Amino acid sequence: MWGEPPSAIQPNSAILSKVSLCILPPMIAQVVAVAVLFLSSGLVVGQDSTRESADEKQITSIIHQMYETEKRKDLKFVLSHLADDFAEVAGDGGVYHRSDIEAGWNDVVLKDYKLSDCTFKLMTGDAAYLSCKMEVDATYKGQPFPQRFRVTTVWTRTKGKWLIRFEQGTTIPEPKESSPKDAPPKQN
Repeated sequence: MWGEPPSAIQPNSAILSKVSLCILPPMIAQVVAVAVLFLSSGLVVGQDSTRESADEKQITSIIHQMYETEKRKDLKFVLSHLADDFAEVAGDGGVYHRSDIEAGWNDVVLKDYKLSDCTFKLMTGDAAYLSCKMEVDATYKGQPFPQRFRVTTVWTRTKGKWLIRFEQGTTIPEPKESSPKDAPPKQN
Protein backbone atom coordinates (compact mmCIF):
# COMPACT_ATOMS: atom_id res chain seq x y z
CA MET A 1 0.00 0.00 0.00
CA TRP A 2 2.87 2.40 0.68
CA GLY A 3 3.80 2.52 -3.01
CA GLU A 4 0.23 3.00 -4.28
CA PRO A 5 -0.97 6.39 -5.47
CA PRO A 6 -3.69 8.00 -3.31
CA SER A 7 -6.36 7.21 -5.89
CA ALA A 8 -5.81 3.47 -5.29
CA ILE A 9 -6.65 3.75 -1.57
CA GLN A 10 -10.27 2.85 -0.97
CA PRO A 11 -12.01 4.58 1.97
CA ASN A 12 -13.08 2.03 4.61
CA SER A 13 -14.67 4.26 7.21
CA ALA A 14 -16.84 7.34 7.49
CA ILE A 15 -13.89 9.30 8.86
CA LEU A 16 -11.62 8.36 5.97
CA SER A 17 -14.26 9.18 3.37
CA LYS A 18 -14.42 12.75 4.71
CA VAL A 19 -10.68 13.28 4.20
CA SER A 20 -10.01 14.63 0.77
CA LEU A 21 -7.11 12.57 -0.46
CA CYS A 22 -6.85 14.74 -3.56
CA ILE A 23 -5.98 17.87 -1.56
CA LEU A 24 -3.20 16.27 0.50
CA PRO A 25 0.22 15.50 -0.98
CA PRO A 26 0.41 11.76 -1.88
CA MET A 27 2.69 10.64 1.01
CA ILE A 28 0.68 12.51 3.66
CA ALA A 29 -2.54 11.08 2.23
CA GLN A 30 -1.17 7.57 2.62
CA VAL A 31 -0.03 8.21 6.19
CA VAL A 32 -3.42 9.70 7.10
CA ALA A 33 -5.25 6.78 5.49
CA VAL A 34 -3.16 4.21 7.34
CA ALA A 35 -3.45 6.09 10.65
CA VAL A 36 -7.23 6.40 10.38
CA LEU A 37 -7.61 2.72 9.46
CA PHE A 38 -5.27 1.69 12.28
CA LEU A 39 -7.01 3.80 14.90
CA SER A 40 -10.50 2.82 13.75
CA SER A 41 -9.55 -0.87 14.00
CA GLY A 42 -9.08 -0.55 17.77
CA LEU A 43 -5.40 -1.43 17.60
CA VAL A 44 -4.18 1.56 19.56
CA VAL A 45 -0.53 1.44 20.51
CA GLY A 46 -0.26 0.11 24.07
CA GLN A 47 -3.76 -1.38 24.08
CA ASP A 48 -2.52 -4.94 23.50
CA SER A 49 0.23 -4.62 26.11
CA THR A 50 -2.28 -3.24 28.63
CA ARG A 51 -4.62 -6.14 27.97
CA GLU A 52 -1.74 -8.62 28.15
CA SER A 53 -0.66 -7.11 31.47
CA ALA A 54 -4.19 -7.38 32.89
CA ASP A 55 -4.52 -10.98 31.69
CA GLU A 56 -1.09 -11.84 33.09
CA LYS A 57 -2.07 -10.44 36.51
CA GLN A 58 -5.35 -12.36 36.45
CA ILE A 59 -3.75 -15.69 35.44
CA THR A 60 -0.86 -15.27 37.89
CA SER A 61 -3.36 -14.55 40.66
CA ILE A 62 -5.41 -17.64 39.76
CA ILE A 63 -2.37 -19.94 39.73
CA HIS A 64 -1.30 -18.69 43.17
CA GLN A 65 -4.86 -19.16 44.48
CA MET A 66 -4.87 -22.70 43.08
CA TYR A 67 -1.63 -23.62 44.87
CA GLU A 68 -2.79 -22.00 48.11
CA THR A 69 -6.08 -23.92 47.97
CA GLU A 70 -4.17 -27.11 47.16
CA LYS A 71 -2.26 -26.60 50.40
CA ARG A 72 -5.67 -26.44 52.15
CA LYS A 73 -6.87 -29.49 50.16
CA ASP A 74 -9.67 -27.60 48.35
CA LEU A 75 -10.17 -29.86 45.34
CA LYS A 76 -13.35 -28.08 44.21
CA PHE A 77 -11.53 -24.76 43.70
CA VAL A 78 -8.69 -26.39 41.76
CA LEU A 79 -11.06 -28.33 39.50
CA SER A 80 -13.08 -25.17 38.82
CA HIS A 81 -9.99 -23.73 37.10
CA LEU A 82 -9.18 -26.79 34.97
CA ALA A 83 -10.80 -27.18 31.55
CA ASP A 84 -12.95 -30.28 31.08
CA ASP A 85 -10.36 -31.64 28.63
CA PHE A 86 -7.39 -30.69 30.86
CA ALA A 87 -4.22 -32.75 30.37
CA GLU A 88 -0.90 -32.67 32.17
CA VAL A 89 2.43 -34.16 31.20
CA ALA A 90 4.14 -34.56 34.56
CA GLY A 91 7.80 -34.75 35.52
CA ASP A 92 7.56 -38.56 35.49
CA GLY A 93 6.51 -38.48 31.83
CA GLY A 94 2.97 -39.62 32.62
CA VAL A 95 -0.09 -37.99 31.05
CA TYR A 96 -2.82 -37.12 33.54
CA HIS A 97 -6.36 -35.75 33.15
CA ARG A 98 -8.97 -34.20 35.46
CA SER A 99 -10.11 -37.63 36.62
CA ASP A 100 -6.52 -38.51 37.57
CA ILE A 101 -6.21 -35.29 39.57
CA GLU A 102 -9.37 -36.20 41.47
CA ALA A 103 -8.30 -39.82 42.01
CA GLY A 104 -4.82 -38.92 43.29
CA TRP A 105 -5.84 -35.81 45.25
CA ASN A 106 -5.31 -37.32 48.69
CA ASP A 107 -1.92 -38.81 47.73
CA VAL A 108 -0.26 -35.40 47.26
CA VAL A 109 0.42 -33.09 50.18
CA LEU A 110 1.67 -29.64 49.18
CA LYS A 111 3.20 -27.88 52.18
CA ASP A 112 4.72 -24.90 50.36
CA TYR A 113 5.67 -23.63 46.90
CA LYS A 114 7.56 -20.80 45.27
CA LEU A 115 7.23 -19.57 41.69
CA SER A 116 10.03 -17.56 40.07
CA ASP A 117 11.49 -16.64 36.69
CA CYS A 118 8.02 -16.57 35.09
CA THR A 119 7.34 -15.89 31.42
CA PHE A 120 3.85 -14.95 30.22
CA LYS A 121 2.58 -14.69 26.66
CA LEU A 122 -0.89 -13.79 25.48
CA MET A 123 -1.01 -15.83 22.25
CA THR A 124 -4.50 -14.69 21.18
CA GLY A 125 -7.20 -12.72 22.96
CA ASP A 126 -8.38 -15.95 24.61
CA ALA A 127 -5.24 -18.11 24.84
CA ALA A 128 -2.07 -17.64 26.89
CA TYR A 129 0.75 -19.51 28.52
CA LEU A 130 2.61 -19.05 31.79
CA SER A 131 5.93 -20.77 32.40
CA CYS A 132 7.70 -20.58 35.78
CA LYS A 133 10.41 -22.24 37.79
CA MET A 134 8.72 -23.88 40.75
CA GLU A 135 10.15 -25.09 44.04
CA VAL A 136 7.91 -27.25 46.20
CA ASP A 137 7.89 -28.83 49.61
CA ALA A 138 5.54 -31.73 48.97
CA THR A 139 5.03 -35.46 49.36
CA TYR A 140 3.38 -38.12 47.21
CA LYS A 141 2.02 -41.10 49.13
CA GLY A 142 4.21 -40.02 52.03
CA GLN A 143 7.42 -39.92 49.99
CA PRO A 144 9.33 -36.71 49.20
CA PHE A 145 8.30 -35.14 45.92
CA PRO A 146 10.94 -33.73 43.52
CA GLN A 147 11.60 -30.18 44.64
CA ARG A 148 12.36 -28.19 41.50
CA PHE A 149 10.38 -27.94 38.26
CA ARG A 150 9.80 -25.84 35.20
CA VAL A 151 6.00 -25.71 34.98
CA THR A 152 4.22 -24.39 31.89
CA THR A 153 0.47 -23.93 31.82
CA VAL A 154 -1.61 -23.18 28.74
CA TRP A 155 -4.75 -21.19 29.46
CA THR A 156 -7.89 -20.50 27.45
CA ARG A 157 -10.61 -18.03 28.23
CA THR A 158 -14.05 -19.65 28.03
CA LYS A 159 -17.16 -17.59 28.71
CA GLY A 160 -14.94 -14.91 30.24
CA LYS A 161 -13.14 -17.30 32.63
CA TRP A 162 -9.49 -18.36 32.35
CA LEU A 163 -9.00 -22.16 32.60
CA ILE A 164 -5.89 -24.32 32.45
CA ARG A 165 -6.18 -26.54 29.40
CA PHE A 166 -2.68 -28.06 29.47
CA GLU A 167 0.23 -28.28 31.90
CA GLN A 168 3.78 -29.55 31.42
CA GLY A 169 5.93 -30.12 34.49
CA THR A 170 9.58 -30.88 33.88
CA THR A 171 11.74 -31.90 36.82
CA ILE A 172 14.91 -29.85 37.19
CA PRO A 173 17.61 -32.17 38.51
CA GLU A 174 19.08 -31.27 41.86
CA PRO A 175 22.63 -29.93 41.58
CA LYS A 176 25.23 -32.61 42.12
CA GLU A 177 27.31 -32.14 45.20
CA SER A 178 30.93 -31.92 44.22
CA SER A 179 33.31 -34.42 45.66
CA PRO A 180 37.09 -34.14 45.86
CA LYS A 181 37.44 -36.40 42.80
CA ASP A 182 35.22 -34.00 40.79
CA ALA A 183 37.36 -30.99 41.67
CA PRO A 184 39.65 -29.69 38.92
CA PRO A 185 43.32 -30.57 39.38
CA LYS A 186 45.35 -28.00 41.27
CA GLN A 187 47.72 -25.89 39.21
CA ASN A 188 51.29 -25.39 40.46
